[in-house]
Amino acid sequence: MTADRDTLAAILKEHLASYRNMPHHELAARIESPNHGLDVIEGAAPDGTPYTIEMNILWDDRTKRHIRVIADLSTGTRGCLLGFIPAFSPDVSDEFILVPDGMFLGE
Repeated sequence: MTADRDTLAAILKEHLASYRNMPHHELAARIESPNHGLDVIEGAAPDGTPYTIEMNILWDDRTKRHIRVIADLSTGTRGCLLGFIPAFSPDVSDEFILVPDGMFLGE
């Protein structure tokens, strides 16, 4: 079983929406937390395909206090370079940049 790209993108968008709804100060506090703004979420698509989502929260521009949230969803199918070097490429990814006034940069 392997979910199609549109299904995986919809799953990722749904998870990313909760981060888009967080206030700037809450995301900023998560960057400074012990896990350094990395959240890992595991689940399964409607067809049973297991997935892992990594949410990375980091400063895009610390002086301007712009926060970037990068989301990657992987179904665990990873390839190898030269037959033995693990290579990671997420199935789908998305991101946004939040500025202190609550606006999204570039949208």
